[in-house]
Amino acid sequence: MTMPDNDKKNPGDRFRSILSAAGPKKSDAAETRKSPIASLPRLKAEGQSAKVENAAPPPGHPADAVDKNERFLRALWTFASIVSLLVNAVLILTLFLVLRAAGGINVTGLGTGLLGGLYSNFERMDAATIKANIPVNDNIPLDLKIPVQTTTGITLAQDVLIQNAHVKIATSTFNIDSNADVTLPAGTALNVVLNFTVPIQQSVPVSLKVPVNIPLKDTELHPAIAGLESTIQPLYCAVNPSALSISGSPICPAH
Repeated sequence: MTMPDNDKKNPGDRFRSILSAAGPKKSDAAETRKSPIASLPRLKAEGQSAKVENAAPPPGHPADAVDKNERFLRALWTFASIVSLLVNAVLILTLFLVLRAAGGINVTGLGTGLLGGLYSNFERMDAATIKANIPVNDNIPLDLKIPVQTTTGITLAQDVLIQNAHVKIATSTFNIDSNADVTLPAGTALNVVLNFTVPIQQSVPVSLKVPVNIPLKDTELHPAIAGLESTIQPLYCAVNPSALSISGSPICPAH
């Protein structure tokens, strides 16, 4: 027993058939009119992701403004490059005309004079000395103890009384050997022994000029000057292989 065709359809198809039969027929103008939903991009078959075809941005879209700015910058860059090339060409032509009017420049002579002058001045600098008189004005504090040990002669300026001095006098008439008070008259010469220490605590002002004579080759500047000479030597020898130092010795090594 066969089932009618309507029974073979699923419920969704039967529902759409009923609506199409019951509703009024659309006119040709209505059929050509598309709804907003119909204008959406169609999806691909089941199991695949939806993909919308790329379309050109409408006028006024931000992407359109970016394209215009990019075209403007490219045009500006092209114009600036052309102007730069023209300016460089004019400058090169002007320099060529100036050199031609001046009769040219002796590059070899210029290099020899410049490098030779630099090398000679570096040699003179290394052989130079620093000469000056340095003024010194200061107060030097002293804290000393000076020992004095010597024998010297003195002369009494006035009479000196020596009490309880031991006196020995032996003559033919009397003999004295006892303590007595003795008076030494003024003008008596005596030899005395000096043995003492003299402390000195004083600030001594000093004002003098100290002469200074320092060769530069004995200072820390010598390695720097020698390094400059070594840097210039290959260039100087390239333009003047027979160059001589200020002392007359050859600068360039013999080949």
